[in-house]
Amino acid sequence: MDSTPRSAHGKDDLRPKTHASGSSYRRVPDKGSVSMLGLGMVIGAAIGAGVALLAAPQSGEETRDRIRDRVRHIRGRDSVWDKLARELRRAASTRRKRALVRRRREEEKLLEKERAERDARVPPP
Repeated sequence: MDSTPRSAHGKDDLRPKTHASGSSYRRVPDKGSVSMLGLGMVIGAAIGAGVALLAAPQSGEETRDRIRDRVRHIRGRDSVWDKLARELRRAASTRRKRALVRRRREEEKLLEKERAERDARVPPP
C-alpha cells in the first residue's frame, strides 16, 4: 500500500499536515490491551503466590493451615473455639515432630557409638 499522503482530489499532497487526522487516542478503546493487562495481572499474582509459598519459612502444611485460617477469618466463619482447637492440633503436631527428630538424633548417636566400639575392637592375633 502506498503511504504517500493524497489530497481529496487524489493528487499527491506534499504539504506537511497541520493537525492529526482520525479520532483521539483516548476515545479509541483497545479491548485487547485491557484484556492482556488483566491476564498479566492474574498470571503475575499466581506466580507471586507460588513463589511466596516456596519461599515461606514454615512447612507446606503449616502454610496451608495459615492460609485456611485467614480465609475463615475473612469469611467470618472463625469461632474462638474452632481457632483454639486448630492451635492445639498445630501445637501437638509440632511437639510430635520435635520428638521424632530428637529420637532420630539419639538413634544416630547410638549407631555411631556402636560403630566406633566395633571399629575399636582389635581382632585377636
